[in-house]
Amino acid sequence: MARGRPPATRRVFSIDALELVPPRTAALDTSFVVDALLETQPLHQLCARFAAHLVEAETTVVTSELLEVELAEAAFAITLKERWGRAWRQHRADDRARRPARRLLEQVMTRLDALLSSVAHVSVPVGRVSSSAATLMARYGLASYDAVHAAAAIVADAEAIVTLDTGFALLPQSLLAVYTDRSRLASCRAKRPPRSGRRPG
Repeated sequence: MARGRPPATRRVFSIDALELVPPRTAALDTSFVVDALLETQPLHQLCARFAAHLVEAETTVVTSELLEVELAEAAFAITLKERWGRAWRQHRADDRARRPARRLLEQVMTRLDALLSSVAHVSVPVGRVSSSAATLMARYGLASYDAVHAAAAIVADAEAIVTLDTGFALLPQSLLAVYTDRSRLASCRAKRPPRSGRRPG
């Protein structure tokens, strides 16, 4: 029986694949960092393993300064969800949640510092990419925070972004490869626009 063509990757790769060669320079999105650093998150083992893979491969890691702000929000949301479940948004002002959220954030930041100190790290200021992020939003429909992370990756000449957010697949494959988990591969590949794409000016 004749074999069909292998499915096009569209420069979307699965971090589940043990044989996957990490890029030389990769940006880290907050969604990936949260799961890599917190044992309570659903994809912790997978993301922690790939983070270790990046360290072993001596990948240069790029992050946006926005990462720390988003980590604070993530720690806050995780703590509220653990206490109140689906009604967590109604309890943002409850100080009983803010105290454990601060402790969780300290834990996450300590682990993030350990990760970034073990690799060559480039931190990109938000002010440096604000105009480029706006261009990515207008040109490709990225959400604002995603656009900041993507613009930081592009300005730092990263080959790829590591993420659990399918929104980055809205970018043309010529701009950034997307490294994500297996469950998001099909969605990301379906979202990819044509190969050509201009870097934001």
